[in-house]
Amino acid sequence: MVGILSETQFENHLRNDILPFAIPEDNNHKLFNFKKAVDILIARNGVNPKLFFIEVKYHKPNHGRLGFGHGKGGGFQPEVLITATDYFEENMRWVLGEESSEKYWFVDSNMIRQYLNGDVVGEKYNGIKIKLFKEVQSLTKEELIIKINNWLLL
Repeated sequence: MVGILSETQFENHLRNDILPFAIPEDNNHKLFNFKKAVDILIARNGVNPKLFFIEVKYHKPNHGRLGFGHGKGGGFQPEVLITATDYFEENMRWVLGEESSEKYWFVDSNMIRQYLNGDVVGEKYNGIKIKLFKEVQSLTKEELIIKINNWLLL
C-alpha cells in the first residue's frame, strides 16, 4: 500500500481511514484505542451488546513471512487459533494488507487456519502462508467498509 511501511501504520490506516466509515452511526458502537490482547476492539451497546475483535497483519515482501504471536509460539493470536472458541470464531476477524497491493483481505480465523505455515500452530515462529494473498478474494477499500459494517450489525 502506498505510504504504509509497517503493520503499525497499516493498523493506524484502518483506524483512521476505514473504521470511521464502517462503524454504524448509531451511537451504540465504540472503537477502543487501547491495545492489550487484540489489535482493534469495538464494543456494541444496546439490547444486544457484543464485543468485536480485529487482528491486523501487514505483509512486506522483504520480510518473506507473515508471522503472528510473540515468536515463542504463544500470545493471543495462536491461542485463539488453537482453541477455536465459539465466541472468537463469531466475533473476531483478521484484516490483512500487503505492501505491494492496494487491496485488503477480511477473513475469519478458520480461513487463517487453512493457510498456517506447516498447517499447524507450533511452539514458535508461527506464520501465515503468503499464498493467501493470491488465493483468497481481496477487497477494495469500499468493499472492506461494507463487509465490516455488515459484520458489526450481526
